[in-house]
Amino acid sequence: MIKKGNPKKSNVLFVFLKKLGTIRFIFLIYILFTILMSLMLYWEVSHNPSKHISYLDALLLAASSFTTTGLSGVAVSEVFNMFGQILIAVCFILGGIGIFTFKLYIFQSLLGLRTNLFSGQIHQTERGGSNIYETKKMIKISISFLIIISILFSLIFSLIFYYDNTALFSDEKMSQLNALSKNNPWTFNPYEESIRNPYHNFGMSLRFGIFHTLSAINNAGLDIIGTKSLQPYYHNYYFLFLTSILFLIGGMGFPVFYDVWQKIKSIKKDNPRHCFTLFTKFTIITYIFTSLIGLLLTFIFETTAKGANYFWNSSEYGSIGDKVFAIYFQTMSTRSAGFSTVNYYNFTQPTIMVHGILMFIGFSPVSTAGGIRNITVAIIFMSIITLIKNRKNINAFHRQIGKESLIKAVNIFAIAIFITLIMTIVIYHTLPSDLKNVYNESYPMVYVMFEVFSAFGNSGLNIGLTPNLGITGKILLIITMIVGQLGISQFLKIFTFSKSKPQRYQYIYEDISIG
Repeated sequence: MIKKGNPKKSNVLFVFLKKLGTIRFIFLIYILFTILMSLMLYWEVSHNPSKHISYLDALLLAASSFTTTGLSGVAVSEVFNMFGQILIAVCFILGGIGIFTFKLYIFQSLLGLRTNLFSGQIHQTERGGSNIYETKKMIKISISFLIIISILFSLIFSLIFYYDNTALFSDEKMSQLNALSKNNPWTFNPYEESIRNPYHNFGMSLRFGIFHTLSAINNAGLDIIGTKSLQPYYHNYYFLFLTSILFLIGGMGFPVFYDVWQKIKSIKKDNPRHCFTLFTKFTIITYIFTSLIGLLLTFIFETTAKGANYFWNSSEYGSIGDKVFAIYFQTMSTRSAGFSTVNYYNFTQPTIMVHGILMFIGFSPVSTAGGIRNITVAIIFMSIITLIKNRKNINAFHRQIGKESLIKAVNIFAIAIFITLIMTIVIYHTLPSDLKNVYNESYPMVYVMFEVFSAFGNSGLNIGLTPNLGITGKILLIITMIVGQLGISQFLKIFTFSKSKPQRYQYIYEDISIG
């Protein structure tokens, strides 16, 4: 006689997960995955010979990779061997696409397996969508597109690394500029050791090409070229422009991919009735608008700088054309990309502040980007226009935006400001008393704010402060990265355990004077 199992016991785990809620379950898995990867990165098997890092630096790198931020206390190329670099790549692939989203793509799109309702709700929470069916369709289209783009760009970048003999790799030049920097700390030294040069080295070129593609499309900002990000390729416009295109694609988000695909599909059917959603319109227009403002302000602040050592006045940054393109790339990189071709010490403090604000804004929701997201800014901006025009409703593209969306946008903005300011103040307060920058001066608070905005925006641009932070500073940066990846609204839901009760009555309405 065969005894039947107790169905109640078999469903204990499912009931527990259901009670836990989708966002708390996602958060729990994210934390466990980050800890697991930090232990793997701390393991000496993933290190180069005679290299060792503290567990805190391993945890910071794991969190930074998984949140596709790019801030790190160590140089990836120096510390980690090929196995360690693969672990880091896995982190930002799963962080960029989403663990559960990637699982759905493998099990449903490739293997044809079905998922239960709870799994569908998790996928919808992680990567958005109007309903579960639309979410599954959107994920299939978006990831397939990203895979094709990644393969194509991996090939292109591998060829660039293999054939480019103009990149700045020279032991002699690097030594000369290092000697000059002892007397002049503003000296721009983009050179790396000759041994790091992938020119005519097929294995290294292929490894660089794949890693760089995956890092760029996931907006991770990490590289294995050397210790100076993309500075050795400062003069390679083609390479840098393609990189900017790639991280632009990665920052767009799944809903935009799916919307564009639906538009193309409708055109092929000779029935171009599909209109782009408000999400897509806001995403693209706000990105262009904020980027142009950032570019304009950066040009103004840099071209009017008085000091001889500032970026625009420094002959080491080449011609005017070189400088114009460098400003373009660096400003675009603030939108969650994290790659750098310029030493931020050479930028003026107003420029650093502008780039910090751009990172604070971030890019598109439901993407690899962090920050408050550009749609939040768009809604607040539209509400200001509505106030100026003395109108009651917020209208955009022949659509009315609900008051609930405005309230949510204002709350996200206010909470984000509060969190980043608190993080900045605490980290600044905990800086080691003897910590000096390259000018042998104490770090100004704007530099600390820049790193916090970088962590919150999941960008990864830095000014050399992160490796020198203490335990408190690094832990706070890790928390800031996680908040930036989840988003303010999703992060707050983690702590909301009680179900909302139906409101059976309303109070008397009364206006109050504000402003």
